[in-house]
Amino acid sequence: MYKNTEHTKIIDAMTSEGSGIARIDGYTVFIPGAITGDTVRFLVVKENKKYGFGKLLEIINSSPDRVAPECATFSKCGGCTLSAMNYGAQLEFKRKKVYDAITRIGGFTDIENVDIIPSNPCYGYRNKAQFPLSEFNGEIKAGFYAPHSHRVVPTDFCALSPARSNEIVYSCVEWFNKNNTEAYNEITKKGALRHICIRSGKNETMLVFVTAKPIKNISQLTSFLAEKYSEIVGVVENYNPEDTNVIYGTDDRIIFGRPYIIDTIGNLKYKIHYKSFYQVNPYTTLPLYEKALELSGVDETKTVFDLYCGGGTISLFLAQKAKSVIGIEIVEESIINARENAGLNNIENAEFYCGAAEEVAPKLIKDGIKADVVVLDPPRKGCDEKLLKAVGEMKPERIVYVSCDCATMARDAKFLSQYGYAPTYVTAADQFPQTSHVETVVLLTQMKPDDYVIIELNEEDLRKI
Repeated sequence: MYKNTEHTKIIDAMTSEGSGIARIDGYTVFIPGAITGDTVRFLVVKENKKYGFGKLLEIINSSPDRVAPECATFSKCGGCTLSAMNYGAQLEFKRKKVYDAITRIGGFTDIENVDIIPSNPCYGYRNKAQFPLSEFNGEIKAGFYAPHSHRVVPTDFCALSPARSNEIVYSCVEWFNKNNTEAYNEITKKGALRHICIRSGKNETMLVFVTAKPIKNISQLTSFLAEKYSEIVGVVENYNPEDTNVIYGTDDRIIFGRPYIIDTIGNLKYKIHYKSFYQVNPYTTLPLYEKALELSGVDETKTVFDLYCGGGTISLFLAQKAKSVIGIEIVEESIINARENAGLNNIENAEFYCGAAEEVAPKLIKDGIKADVVVLDPPRKGCDEKLLKAVGEMKPERIVYVSCDCATMARDAKFLSQYGYAPTYVTAADQFPQTSHVETVVLLTQMKPDDYVIIELNEEDLRKI
């Protein structure tokens, strides 16, 4: 009914992913690039029964919150969906996003407010970036994938990465072009180079070249980089011949130095392997971890389970005050790092297990090892239901849920309400400025048994995620 028709409307709201929402006689259209308060002209390009998608054609009147993005490829890359909003409006968007998730998806209607930790700076903050590569007219270019595709949008500068990281990456691109290195082509299956990945700490940087087959003369590139950039402590070649959405393959070789950097959070040092999870924004990580420590309420009498512990960053933060901490993580390299990090900081009251948290934690509980405090820091998909059940039945005093997806966090909090838990404090941390993503820290505590009823998730609840 509306497809291929043009309309002019005021954007009255935004989706959780950062697209503008317009209404055509009650019919909802999502428009990437538009923000609340804009008056826009758009074309309906896709139509479903209850909603459609529009292409932004013209901004007729700009929202008072609109600013000029600092990235030239903003409208093509799709990575920085909020760059057209001033930073104060971005923070309010994210605060409301978390509030809506915990109240609408979680069903916790007594939440009065959500605090938010801002990032300063809000550009140039990323300590990790992965640049896919492709050939354009016989020349390799680095960039980022266009939304929902493997089509590389070339860029000469990523505004979210520090200037030094940009310089190093594009020095590599220049070297590859001078030395006739071919980018991998998923259609022809020819070429070698797939991604340049960079990870930086306060004083150290390392590079990973993801390839479909070994790169010729890579040692010459390594020598060039080591001479030009003293902060580079390692270069790794990772092999991934498969056409997949997973960037890293299983095999690699160290070309130079070591496969990790050493960085600090607060007064703790961490070895961070290139495959290990590590918060990407150092400017909000410390206040985020300090808030998690505060909410945990740990002291020398408390035992903590840190589930999905990564390289032990939160575990060791908590171990400074707890009786003991047990961390569980499925990525072997991360567990190796976690154990090394404990030794690096002379922390003896932290123990780490490698395996799926939903498998290891129930076994520990069955063996009589229980926690007073549980920290959940799962991937974007949230926690496995089996794990939540085990945690709920263990009945820890507190659950601190750290999440990069507030919708799955709210879903999991609702599940835990069956065991008497409810959020008593919710804060957001802007780990990802210019994007629609937001980190959250939620304290879940047990209510009195007569204060709660069992809530079961149904199909309609799941569809809201």
